[in-house]
Amino acid sequence: MAEIKSTLDLVLERTRHLTLSAVEKGEIEVREALKKVSGYLSRYRDGVLSLEALLKEMRGLAPEIRDRVRGEMARQMSLALNLSPDTDTLIPALEALADPGWTDLLAGVRQCRTEVREALTAARGSAEGRVLAELAAAGIRGSAVAVKIEGDQPWIAMKQKLMKPCEERLERLRRALAA
Repeated sequence: MAEIKSTLDLVLERTRHLTLSAVEKGEIEVREALKKVSGYLSRYRDGVLSLEALLKEMRGLAPEIRDRVRGEMARQMSLALNLSPDTDTLIPALEALADPGWTDLLAGVRQCRTEVREALTAARGSAEGRVLAELAAAGIRGSAVAVKIEGDQPWIAMKQKLMKPCEERLERLRRALAA
């Protein structure tokens, strides 16, 4: 009586001689490494992975994979970078991953972020003072009055005006990293 074989057994018998070439194995390794980039980046941003540990992970990769992963990580970091304080940790990481040509761009972005934050702090104080004066003129005053400036249209316009030059620098950095 003949042996009954499962579909899996038949497939394994017929594909036993097939193997991946070195090029295909390399492509698979690169794809797998690139998939891990967003995980590394999230763990770094959450504070679970230190900059040293992130760089150690990068050094552990094969040299031909390392450059592609470094470029992808720098690209994703530049896309995540904005003017909010929660992205402050990305600047040192970008500097550690940087090519020499990025140094001036990163210094400009760092300086711009500092200048915009200082200008926003000063402008916020004057905008809050203006809104409090408007409320006082309408008969609303006291220690319990708290201004929520985020919905004030003049404040939104001023904030956008102050942030525009820095956003343009960030965009130049993103274009340089994409090249």
